[in-house]
Amino acid sequence: MGHIRELARQGKDKAVSKALEVLGDTVVGRYGKLIGIRLDSQARSLELDVLLKGESMPLNIRIDSYEIVSEGGKSYLTCHEVCVSREWMKILADDLLKGRKIEIPSKYARLLDIII
Repeated sequence: MGHIRELARQGKDKAVSKALEVLGDTVVGRYGKLIGIRLDSQARSLELDVLLKGESMPLNIRIDSYEIVSEGGKSYLTCHEVCVSREWMKILADDLLKGRKIEIPSKYARLLDIII
């Protein structure tokens, strides 16, 4: 039974990753193009590859630990560990994202409910 559950989880992660690609494109479209996204709901990790405008090599962003919580009818994302393939962007991500609650717009919160 464990193998079937694992296959189902992997299938769900791939389907949600595809949906997140559409959402991600709207978020990063101004800065570049989202070229890949991988979700592992069991490990609570998310990895994105983004080709920024004017760059020749993609940027890799990995969130190794995230938490989604609901408070007062709103949903929030907290990133606990963020890794970025460019050192200065890693520092910026730590300053702006690490440990901070980010409100998830209600229209996207339903999609994220699938992940949890």
